[in-house]
Amino acid sequence: MIVTNSCASRYCSFWSSPELERNEMSEFRLSTNVPAAGLSSEVQDAMAQLANLAERRAELLCPVRLYQDLIAVLFRRATGPAWRGFVASNATARLSAGQPLLRGESVEWDSDSFRARWFAVCDVLTRHREAGELGRLAEAVRSGVIDPVKAVHLMIRDAPRTVPEYFECRGFEARLAASVLRFCAMPSLAALVSGFALDAPRLGWSKGFCLVCGSWPLLAESRGLEQFRWLRCGLCGAGWQVDRIFCPFCETRDHRLLHDLFVESEESKCRVSVCDGCRGFVRGISTLSPITTPGLLVAELETLHLELIAQEDGYQNVTSLSSSP
Repeated sequence: MIVTNSCASRYCSFWSSPELERNEMSEFRLSTNVPAAGLSSEVQDAMAQLANLAERRAELLCPVRLYQDLIAVLFRRATGPAWRGFVASNATARLSAGQPLLRGESVEWDSDSFRARWFAVCDVLTRHREAGELGRLAEAVRSGVIDPVKAVHLMIRDAPRTVPEYFECRGFEARLAASVLRFCAMPSLAALVSGFALDAPRLGWSKGFCLVCGSWPLLAESRGLEQFRWLRCGLCGAGWQVDRIFCPFCETRDHRLLHDLFVESEESKCRVSVCDGCRGFVRGISTLSPITTPGLLVAELETLHLELIAQEDGYQNVTSLSSSP
């Protein structure tokens, strides 16, 4: 189903800042020319993609600035991974039983590094929105009301759906707190996944949820010239190949229930796949090679309008932490 460009722009309007002037865009281009020291080539590529996205879609200037600051904080080489000592064992047996690799495992996190990242993420988000709840989240970690390492243990060892209750029972808005936790955990989990050197096709994982952490996919890549479909996790960055006609949430392969929504002129680049069976959806993007972990955040922002379009048509975002498998 085709959605008009005007419709897509309307859905992105909540990101819009006041009318942008030419000199404001020039200032933005200068601000994205960050020093390369401490930033990997993957991060520099993501920064360039964000700058290009802001030029193409002015309504995304404000969130692009936010993501630029977030990526610089999360993936700067100096921070390093916040995990140590984990070794995956018997991966084939676990996956054959339909169990994600980290489910039930106790990963040893570097508490000081993780807390520092929590404060850095709260600081970045505070610069781009009202400080109220974010200030409370930072102070709660300082005072010990929230233990972010315990929260991430719950998310990985038990299931992502256990996290909202942890924050809600301490008086915090679960969605915002879980977003901060996701940003903090993402670089470390991506490093863990890289260390696994997973051969997902050989391991035969065909579930809709992540083979490493058990989260629902953030998006689907149509990868390479063959356009094979790979689901990508928005928490740990892992990827696994699935059938082209497949709903990751209810696992139906009935073509009569599955179809795509896309904006006219964007159909070759990105679309959202919807399921009339479970009413779920997953955003999709075409790419020649696997998207890097920093690049996943860029793709998340670039395809935001498609998520909103799907919701407008009555499809549900079932990828929230509260509904994870």
